[in-house]
Amino acid sequence: MEFERILFKDKIGREIVIRAYENKDHEALVDMYTNYSPEDRSLGLPPVGRKAIENWISYLEKRGFSIVAEHNNKIVGHLAIVEDEKDPKVVDLAIYLAKEYQNQGIGTQMVKAIIDLAKKRGYKKITLVTDRLNWRAIRVYKKCGFNTVLASYELYMELPLNS
Repeated sequence: MEFERILFKDKIGREIVIRAYENKDHEALVDMYTNYSPEDRSLGLPPVGRKAIENWISYLEKRGFSIVAEHNNKIVGHLAIVEDEKDPKVVDLAIYLAKEYQNQGIGTQMVKAIIDLAKKRGYKKITLVTDRLNWRAIRVYKKCGFNTVLASYELYMELPLNS
């Protein structure tokens, strides 16, 4: 099932393309994460160090499905879903945006796009874990319909999908 490319303008008018990740994007994604702001890392992700980042991206390439956000042919955002090991009808979500692209509506567009894809693929639920102090991300998730199912140091959220 093909992911439909999305073209839109973010809140400050930049043209953003959201599209399926391709293997040729590997190096550009490694670069995005190598330069990722330390204060934006959450729960140990994205990992630190080139080798750890490369291994993590390779894992996502093998086990998951990813989309990227681009501005001027540069990857500025990445969202991945990976099937849950216990229930293949459930996918776990992770999303990261370069600092200067946060709070511009890009994450919301990416999450909505992956929700649509997950529904089309017949998944029954999307789950995620985020730092409970990551209020920007939590606001996006809630806007997209996610509910909190457990709150501790982390916030566990989920979105049931009705096909």
